[in-house]
Amino acid sequence: MATDSENVIAIVPMKPLARGKTRLGMSLSAEERAVLALGMLRRVIQAIKAVSNTTVWVVGGDDRVRNMTQNLSGEWMEELGTDLNDTLKKAFELAFEQGMSALYVAGDLPFLKPADIHSMIQSSRRQGNVTLAPARRDGGTNAILVPHDVHFQPELGQGSFMKHLTQAARLERSVAINSSHGLGFDLDVVDDLEAFQHMEPGLLERLSSASESELRDDA
Repeated sequence: MATDSENVIAIVPMKPLARGKTRLGMSLSAEERAVLALGMLRRVIQAIKAVSNTTVWVVGGDDRVRNMTQNLSGEWMEELGTDLNDTLKKAFELAFEQGMSALYVAGDLPFLKPADIHSMIQSSRRQGNVTLAPARRDGGTNAILVPHDVHFQPELGQGSFMKHLTQAARLERSVAINSSHGLGFDLDVVDDLEAFQHMEPGLLERLSSASESELRDDA
């Protein structure tokens, strides 16, 4: 009998490293931002893969993103759409075509743990609910689990959590809300760097050191 996680494809959209985390530019160099982005992606893929038999698609990015994804036994694919929401919509459709539920997970969650992914899947009640994980800072959405028979459209961006709740109500679908620590905190701005260092001293150094070898190997 298949477990709940076997019926889910996790989808992590990424930008090319040179274009990612530009709002951290006042504090970090382009190379430092790239290393940090790879470190967070590593954390996210490992958390998802630790949940039994969950497939991971990383969509977009560059050669270094592709190499890390494949090294961690994920599947990498090129950008699918014209922007983040279009790409995610098309990735959802590919998952649905396989009879799978789609789990969007942001790639910049430095505190993410396997238990957070497990709780998203459990909250869906065997993929009966649309499950949402709100971002703690800007009203965004850091994870979405959509059952394969629901025509739910991603509307990521500032204030997206309320948009997603409204859409689910319009579709007359039940919603579960997951407010776990690991899913709530994404890293986007300089204030996040300072806050996260206080929350877990040494976190950014550990994330960065985990991905420096990949950057050197691809130089």
